[in-house]
Amino acid sequence: MKKSCKVSIIMPSLNVAKYIDECMQSALGQTLAEKEIICVDAGSTDGTWEKILSYADNTVYKGKIVPLQSGIKSYGYQINLALRAAVGEYIAILETDDYVASDMYEQLYTIGVANNADFVKADYDTFITYPDNKRLFDHIMLFKDDKGNYGKVLNPGRNLYLYTNDHNIWKGIYKKQFLLDHGILLNESIGAAFQDIGFTQQVLAKAKKAVYINKSFYRYRIDRKESSINSVEGLKYAYWEFSRLLENDWLREKIIYLDGFYSHMAQSFLCELIKAVRATKYNAVSEHVEPYYRWFKDQILYAIDKNLLSIELYQLYPHLQSIFENIHEFCLRLKDEDLSQKEKKEKFLNSIRDKSVILFGLGTYGNFTIRYLYDHDISILAGCDNNKILWNTKKFGIYVYSPSECTQKFSGCTYVIANKKSRQEMYKQLLDLGVDKKNISICL
Repeated sequence: MKKSCKVSIIMPSLNVAKYIDECMQSALGQTLAEKEIICVDAGSTDGTWEKILSYADNTVYKGKIVPLQSGIKSYGYQINLALRAAVGEYIAILETDDYVASDMYEQLYTIGVANNADFVKADYDTFITYPDNKRLFDHIMLFKDDKGNYGKVLNPGRNLYLYTNDHNIWKGIYKKQFLLDHGILLNESIGAAFQDIGFTQQVLAKAKKAVYINKSFYRYRIDRKESSINSVEGLKYAYWEFSRLLENDWLREKIIYLDGFYSHMAQSFLCELIKAVRATKYNAVSEHVEPYYRWFKDQILYAIDKNLLSIELYQLYPHLQSIFENIHEFCLRLKDEDLSQKEKKEKFLNSIRDKSVILFGLGTYGNFTIRYLYDHDISILAGCDNNKILWNTKKFGIYVYSPSECTQKFSGCTYVIANKKSRQEMYKQLLDLGVDKKNISICL
């Protein structure tokens, strides 16, 4: 019988040889000593499995890594296989194209034990790696507008905010006995997409004690084209998850908070529908759109008609009603909006191409703008911001000056304003500092 440990780190893999070393090193380098790393590979052909075995066979790591092979290419099956083999008091999931901070599992475990929590989660950072190996990170907060929820013991069972906003299963740890007691497993559908929906619904429904902390440990890669977040099949995958929850009697009994369930369903439907419509060139009758659109429409309208939820979904998601009324008109309207936005973006890019660019605004929208400019091969010379805390520091890899110092130091440069709320005030501020209006552009 295997000796128990504090945290079992489950690492599912399939053809991630390019990323597995960084991921594995971050798991092995955890400050938490009492851990096991369970690697479940689903038949990689790019050398991933061989790399896993080389770590497992290394005398330095002997006994710390459990290599398993899955005969089924299913993310859910891989996780469930590892869950059954795990001996940790808590379970963690680390996707093998990502990596984690060295103290992640020690900190989460300490909080979990101190509060006897069913699960503990933290914030995380998304990141993109550019050809020059520069990485751009974006800090994602769960409770951006209500930070008082951090550090508290919450009962998530009827917390609408959590149902509609907390969908990532890899940013925390889960008590194994809690999962076993409630029979919580992932859907074993083929592929690696959206199985977290059913898992999250069950966890939120059954957990009595949950703790969220306002630290970021997990580094989530968003630039891998093979990732399920970039898939045209998203609407189908979401259908698989929600239909399973409704049609399986044993799972259906776990859905005790219908407001949260249907709100999450509507949110997932809208997000994936728009992706699918764009990917199919706005074709409402595409096989990737039409059958799943009809199913979601029927389910959500039925819930509204039968008063199965008390919230006003049309207030939460304004697009929902127009989509249900006429999907074809919605597709045409989305196409026109996208075309108009594309023309505006091209005009903006042409106005700053081959110029020395200064970014004015290093907040959330500034991060988005940096990614957009880098994706279009436009380099950024420096940044400036009205936030004094940022002056003479680096943010998103860019050195930040005060606006007055920046305009004195860099003459003749083009300033790109990256702020939605205060763009007009910032435009006037640059004019007052002597910047010619022809050298000021506003990012869309």
